[in-house]
Amino acid sequence: MKTIKYILTLIVFVSLAWVGCKKIPIGFIGETMYYKDSPFSIEQGNVKVVTSSLNLDGSTLPVLVKLLEVRKKGTTGKAEEFYAEHEVYVYKQAIDPDVDTTIAQVNAKREKKMLPPFEFLPSGQFLFNAGTAFLPAKSQYEFDVEVSNESGTKVFKNIGEIHFTDPELFKSYAIAASWFNDNGVTTDNGALAVNPEMIITKISDEGTNAIVKIVDQNGVPFNPKAGEIIKRGDRPTFESYAKFNPVTYTDTSMVCNFEITPFPIKRISGYGDFLMYYRIPSKYASLTTFPAGHPAGTTFSINPRFGFQIKQLGTYLITIKLNGVVHK
Repeated sequence: MKTIKYILTLIVFVSLAWVGCKKIPIGFIGETMYYKDSPFSIEQGNVKVVTSSLNLDGSTLPVLVKLLEVRKKGTTGKAEEFYAEHEVYVYKQAIDPDVDTTIAQVNAKREKKMLPPFEFLPSGQFLFNAGTAFLPAKSQYEFDVEVSNESGTKVFKNIGEIHFTDPELFKSYAIAASWFNDNGVTTDNGALAVNPEMIITKISDEGTNAIVKIVDQNGVPFNPKAGEIIKRGDRPTFESYAKFNPVTYTDTSMVCNFEITPFPIKRISGYGDFLMYYRIPSKYASLTTFPAGHPAGTTFSINPRFGFQIKQLGTYLITIKLNGVVHK
């Protein structure tokens, strides 16, 4: 019995000694990390776009993710253009058009810097800036990362892809027009017999200009400088959204240097998606279809309303075509 007891005690001591000498793993680093949203679809030219973070497969925190290399998809060499620096605006604070009404106030919240089109965060996220506009259109990239924590370091090749897409340049919202009897009866009105059109065209990559032109069905413009286009009471107009530079009037159009995108930045409460309201007095326009139930000689003003938003820098022509209306 004493011999057996001695042997058992010896086994216990040996086991404890072996366990004491064996190195206990510190932490854990996952083998199957991934990006849930890869490939990332990024509109080129947008001011600030943040991708999702890396799924760490239960790795012990804290974890540091380092970008190793970005390549054109299907190639083996570093994509140098992806790292090239360009001058872009960096916004230190959000712009509020109700408060920041001058260029000086806007410039106090932004600065120009020479930067690559991205910043890579320790979480494994890309933070893209407006410099993506300088990358080849619709280009696709793949990238490698290195992940480290107290447990060690692992390299993940081709862990994600970035696909750049054409940006949305602008968005058209409501477009409508109605006639109003000049007799002053507010209920004597109706929609035009033919729906109006809003045609938005980017005419230059240069500048930050919006040109609004209201034309009749034949393309003849109404002259805002001569009073052929006027405001409708206290309702919003183009000027209501033009915060940083005044709207200028020509014989054919209303023009604004909007400075920053998107334009307009902010909706006006109670007026939908950036709606703008105007009136064309009856002495400048006539209807091709005379409203039923009105005596001959009745005159009607034309009231167009429309809304749009420009999302990228450049010069844009916004044409409001009043079908069923002829310039006098």
